[in-house]
Amino acid sequence: MPSCGNIAEIYNNYVDDMYTYAIYLGFKEYDIIDAIQDVFVNLCELNRDIKKISNIKFYLFKSLRNRLIDLYKKESFTITFNNSTLLDTLFTDTQNTPESRLIKGEESDEIEKKIEEMLSLLSPRQREIIYLHFIQEQDYKHVAEIMDINYDNCRKLVYKALLTLRNKYDGIIFIIYFTYLIYELSTAPFHFPSPLLQ
Repeated sequence: MPSCGNIAEIYNNYVDDMYTYAIYLGFKEYDIIDAIQDVFVNLCELNRDIKKISNIKFYLFKSLRNRLIDLYKKESFTITFNNSTLLDTLFTDTQNTPESRLIKGEESDEIEKKIEEMLSLLSPRQREIIYLHFIQEQDYKHVAEIMDINYDNCRKLVYKALLTLRNKYDGIIFIIYFTYLIYELSTAPFHFPSPLLQ
């Protein structure tokens, strides 16, 4: 078996992001686990020089998406950004004390409704692009490559998503809700532990 260098460290750093992305795309948990393992086995077996990969996160996301698509080509599976998983992840208690449940219960109902409303205005591709660009902090070039679209279409999708939200929520309200949406998406813990690390 070829030397895999610091692949374990890379795995530990990115497995949760990869798992979350695949869940948001709507894939089944067992397929996600298999695909992630395939990505890392492939990386190791091909004896790729990891140091030559300029953006490892981009490489892993693109490889994972391609592997998941390959798994479902025969079934004509359509990738959709999974709203229910996203909302479950956003509004899960990390501190399960009575006080925190009471406080979060009062605040989260209204916020959850607003975020659900915002996400429902966007197409699945727009939600995926918002996730990749704003949450995973991928640039337009990498988002376009991950989603297999051209660069200009990628920018247009982001623009249309933001325009859709901006038209619904005027001025400062849009900024506040969108900033909160990005904050919540980027800091939301898993509502269940990743089985990949067990």
